[in-house]
Amino acid sequence: MRSAITRLAILFAALCVAASLFGQAVTSSITGTVTDSSGAVVPGASVRITDLAQGVTRNVATNSAGDYFVPALPAGTYTLTVTAKGFETYRASGIIVQSAQKIRANVALRVGQVSTQVTVQGQNIGQVQTQSSQLGGTITGKQITQLELNGRDFAQLITLIPGVSNMSGQDEGTVGVNGSVAYSVNGGRTEYNNWEVDGVSILDTGSNGTLNVYPSIDAIGETRVLTSNYGAQYGQDSSG
Repeated sequence: MRSAITRLAILFAALCVAASLFGQAVTSSITGTVTDSSGAVVPGASVRITDLAQGVTRNVATNSAGDYFVPALPAGTYTLTVTAKGFETYRASGIIVQSAQKIRANVALRVGQVSTQVTVQGQNIGQVQTQSSQLGGTITGKQITQLELNGRDFAQLITLIPGVSNMSGQDEGTVGVNGSVAYSVNGGRTEYNNWEVDGVSILDTGSNGTLNVYPSIDAIGETRVLTSNYGAQYGQDSSG
């Protein structure tokens, strides 16, 4: 019996590792409409999204309404390139995509040769959230490295977002079975939160009060906290 339990535990651990590697549900996306200088839509335009630092490349085409949609993007800095026959190539670099963010990047093409390229800086693209009504906040990697967390518990970062209260009763962040992630988001119950790493839940669903994995502060590139009005994929999490 013990041997069977051991094999079951090993199988479960292997499945957890596989889920963390291959089951990541990245929720960031870039969408937009491609038009010409008169405002008419451009169907069939080629749209490429790239992030050379992460080796990410996505290629799509606009539909009959000139719309394109690129889902499942990890957080990063992207370059948007749009080409269409009879138009100059459009290129926007430096588009910053944060975790769990939906960005709209509309493109207006100019008539000309494809070999001619129009390049713009895309840092301001998506700064105003128009694709979703969700509310929340982001703690960047730079901020994380500059913060002093008592106990180096990454869960403490959630308290930097407005509307979050620490209900753990711990002055020092503690990880493992003695840790606590009892944080109230906008007055919600502490056990109604969910915690994810790269789209995979790490919450101990037996207690809803601790985590199965506590990533090192040094390994975290960005922390995103959603406090309300988030998408249906988080439907089981009524607090944050």
